Amino acid sequence: MTSRCGRAAGAISIAAVLVLTAAACGDDDDGGGDTSTPTAIASALESASKEAKDAVASASASAASKLDEIKDGVDAKADASVGPTAVDGDRTTAEVTVTNGTDKSADYTLTVEFRDDAGNILDIVVVDVDEVGGGKQAKTTARSHRTLSGPTKADIGRAIRH
Repeated sequence: MTSRCGRAAGAISIAAVLVLTAAACGDDDDGGGDTSTPTAIASALESASKEAKDAVASASASAASKLDEIKDGVDAKADASVGPTAVDGDRTTAEVTVTNGTDKSADYTLTVEFRDDAGNILDIVVVDVDEVGGGKQAKTTARSHRTLSGPTKADIGRAIRH
């Protein structure tokens, strides 16, 4: 398991290599532009962070839109649980279990939030579990949209029975 400091150092190292490579490939005149390493690294890290934030915002909006399409659903967060995360290829996964405590078959639509150690959301996915019989349990796997780095955990964001 990599520590947060180790991941940060790795990100800074990658950003430094990119910045130094860009500086080495640039023209040699001193005609302006701030190419000081700390400033350039900070800029590169901010850009990478912005991409991650944009990806989470996009996933969140997509999930909200999908859940908003459901009519006549009821909050069923208590019916759902999620197991520990694992890595499958380049994606993070988590097994989701839904327990239908009613006497009728129902469909479930859930959001699964992948979070880092600090609790920050790294990705949000929507999973559907169809035709869970009354009094029955069903399982599915939530799979991140993109590669997530570092230790992650998964939480149920919202769950709707419909």
